[in-house]
Amino acid sequence: MKNQKRKKIILSISLIIATLVIGIALGIWQVRPPAPPRERSADYPVYQRMMANIQRLAAHPHPSGSLENETVREQIIAEIVAMGLTPSIQHVELTIPEIAEARMRSFNTTKEDFWEQNREWILENYENVNSVDELAAAQLGEIFEGDTLYLQNILVKLDAPGTDRGVMFVAHYDSVPEAPGAADDMVAVCAMLEAMRAQAQNNELKNDIYFLLTDGEEIGLLGAHAFVDAHPELKDRIDMVVNIEARGNRGGVILFETSPGAYPLLNVVMRSDAKPVGFSVAASIYSMMPNNTDLAVFLRAGYSGINLAVIEGVEHYHQPSDNYENLNRASAWHYLHTTLALADYAANTSLDELRRPPLEAVYFTFLPGVMVLMSVVVSHILCAAACALVIVSAVMQIKKKALKVSFANIIMSLLLLLSVLCSIFFAAGSYLFYMPLLVVAITSLLKKWPLIHIAARLASGIVVLLLWVPLVFLVWVSLVQPMILYG
Repeated sequence: MKNQKRKKIILSISLIIATLVIGIALGIWQVRPPAPPRERSADYPVYQRMMANIQRLAAHPHPSGSLENETVREQIIAEIVAMGLTPSIQHVELTIPEIAEARMRSFNTTKEDFWEQNREWILENYENVNSVDELAAAQLGEIFEGDTLYLQNILVKLDAPGTDRGVMFVAHYDSVPEAPGAADDMVAVCAMLEAMRAQAQNNELKNDIYFLLTDGEEIGLLGAHAFVDAHPELKDRIDMVVNIEARGNRGGVILFETSPGAYPLLNVVMRSDAKPVGFSVAASIYSMMPNNTDLAVFLRAGYSGINLAVIEGVEHYHQPSDNYENLNRASAWHYLHTTLALADYAANTSLDELRRPPLEAVYFTFLPGVMVLMSVVVSHILCAAACALVIVSAVMQIKKKALKVSFANIIMSLLLLLSVLCSIFFAAGSYLFYMPLLVVAITSLLKKWPLIHIAARLASGIVVLLLWVPLVFLVWVSLVQPMILYG
């Protein structure tokens, strides 16, 4: 008896260790970027050209209004012209009060409310500042001289015959004064340049493709505001905005934000070869946060879109170390691959589905490069099925007088409760509970076959970790780590 008990304990411990090692390793692997192409790969020349452009364009900090940013802009335009394309340049002049007003639009507030909410902090950090306009002048005085800021947005449109509908890719080419901005946001700019190059001679485009490189993003999304205000006609022509950003300099490209009812957009992403990492629960949480990118301007104007970024390496965000040398090569390749794949799909596939009524979605990455996508209705059905399976199993055990108070039954009861509550109040994250509930319930039904049951226990534990580990890891690098670093 003692030997059998010892063997069970050893088996249980072995299963726990194996589950943790395999599940955590695979869970983190899911959010890793793919390896960059090797020198003999067909993709290598494109990747090499993008990296050379990043090295050249992100050699120095280039904030809006600076001579360095003017140089960067001229080099970008020269690159586009060399492809045989003609960029449209939007010239924008903004006074300090206009900049302050645009910033308030980004925060979705008024100057008066912003001042009242932040007055104590402003007075502690800025002397002789008595209004939001004066705050903007004080903050921008280190970037440009005078009372007027001159911005230039760069737009390239690839016209598809027979349609006036399309997809827009957006990135910003300005940096903060302290950083060269290799990750934020030159890698996205250079990835878009390669997407332009790949489609420049495509005479059979199925959709219009717009590439917008904005100026003034770092100081209040100014270029995006100016573009949207100047082009109200595009709201009914652009079916999807793809904004590409960065909040670090390494890790996989994360699909961290979508517009409401994004099932059609996500279906396009899934059908393309882009393969970003994405979790509906993370996107839902991000929507509650006060963060802003250029996409926020488009969403408030009524566009539909998605936001992509790497979020690891936050210690380099807006720092001098955001340079070419520190930019993770695998992450750079993931940017390029994702942008090329989405542009190629938009260029060669009818996107009529994007014009269907919005539909809320539940989605999550499960194994590298694989995204599970379902409507909220399907998610509710799966949740109900998992709960029904557990209830039926419990009823059968009660009839046989075999229902016991055990750790497994307590866990299933807790998962059942959380599945129902989350499905009702937070559908985007409900899969985190009903999927584990489903695999644990199925595993409990296999006790009659010891070897199968052991394998099922291992598999169910790994599945649970595959669902939870990536999310915990991303919460750590995007929320906890920045709080530790910056307080």
